[in-house]
Amino acid sequence: MILASLQARIIGGFALVILLTLVVAGVVFFSLLGGYRQAIDRNALIPLADQVTFGLSQFAARNLPPDALASYVAVQSEETGVLVFILDSSGRVVQDLSPASEYERLQLPVTLADVRRSPTRYVEGEVDTGDGRISFLARMLPVRPSQRGSFVAIALPDTATSDIIGDLTPRLLLSGLIGLAVALVVAFWVSRSIYNPLERVTAAVRAVGGGRYETRVPESGTVEVRDLARAFNRMTTQVQTNQETLQNFMADVSHELRTPLTSIRGFTQALLDGTVRDEPRRASSLAVIDDEARRMLRLVEDLMDLSRIQAGELNLRPEPVDAAELLTHVAEIFRQRAAHKGIDLRVESAPDLPRAHCDYDRIVQVITNLVDNAIQYTAVGSVTLRAGPGDGSVVLIVEDTGEGIPAQELPQLFDRFFRGERSERRRGTGLGLAIAREIVRAQGGEIVATSDPGVGTTFQITLPTHIPSSPWQGGS
Repeated sequence: MILASLQARIIGGFALVILLTLVVAGVVFFSLLGGYRQAIDRNALIPLADQVTFGLSQFAARNLPPDALASYVAVQSEETGVLVFILDSSGRVVQDLSPASEYERLQLPVTLADVRRSPTRYVEGEVDTGDGRISFLARMLPVRPSQRGSFVAIALPDTATSDIIGDLTPRLLLSGLIGLAVALVVAFWVSRSIYNPLERVTAAVRAVGGGRYETRVPESGTVEVRDLARAFNRMTTQVQTNQETLQNFMADVSHELRTPLTSIRGFTQALLDGTVRDEPRRASSLAVIDDEARRMLRLVEDLMDLSRIQAGELNLRPEPVDAAELLTHVAEIFRQRAAHKGIDLRVESAPDLPRAHCDYDRIVQVITNLVDNAIQYTAVGSVTLRAGPGDGSVVLIVEDTGEGIPAQELPQLFDRFFRGERSERRRGTGLGLAIAREIVRAQGGEIVATSDPGVGTTFQITLPTHIPSSPWQGGS
């Protein structure tokens, strides 16, 4: 639980890494220190041995008494710190010429034969005395004529390493503790630089969860933190937009339902309380009620269609479709209505047109909606259905010579419930174009509108000629 937070884990991780590094470095350092010290001792023994053995050789040449030799060795031992052993042929100490005769009978791992075979002046080695290790250099040197089978070893007690370790350990521990403290301070600073931006994002998430969708976080810090803040701000912007869209949608639905319900309730109340008594007026009231009920039903059905499309639940059956044949079919549906209004309804198609890959019935639904609007808002003139090739696509166009759409209304043309400034003349639900756009997009296409008020409006639908990689495809 102590390391549950990110900040604590960063600090703990820094401390653990530094501690392990110090321990490993200390172990390696002390292990190498022993060998390094031994090498120094051996290198130091050579000049000391030269100095001592030179004196011994002089005593041996003059055949001086042992007391004089012992006095000389005692002086040399005090001045140089070396030990002087006289060994028998097997390497056992037969005489310790040092002031403290504590190594009598010590067995060294060297023999007279080893010394004779050595191509150098000395044979070096180490031996454990029980109280510590000593480094030695063995050399053939007659001490006096009676001991010509003996040889001399010059040794240096290997106690310096332990002394160095004992001296360095507290200093190294103090240095390690200071380094660990500095590392913890740095870790705290680094953790705050990481944790603070994340804490701001966490607080912003809680704020958005509480309904404050306008919340944003500063896009500062490291690259990763800036990317996170940027992604969060984009997400909250989208959430805010979706929430506003939902609120507007609910308000639009309420408004759209209120009008027919009010009308139905008024005429129903008039029928119930006897205000409407004669048969013609009763029939007229019932007709209004039926018309408003049908309008509500269309609204509900359109909302359900739009909801299914946007949820990816639209059951599409794409297939190769002859675009010219599709437009001809739609034109035949509206031929009589167009003729009744005096509108010239034409179909034009480019030769050798590739087939569009789409759901035939759904595209007929889209084109039908566009042609219905075109005929409705064209007083005189023509409505043209045109099919032509595109870049890897088929382009379907519905063009009229009607009243046109104001430029300021074009951006909202495909929004739900949008019916423009002259909506009082429009009896639809305001969902037809929104549904048309979703159907086209679900099949990998796109729909756009251009208009020139007083001249006419053109809707252009682009459909792929191959199978699009769309998540809307197929259905259950």
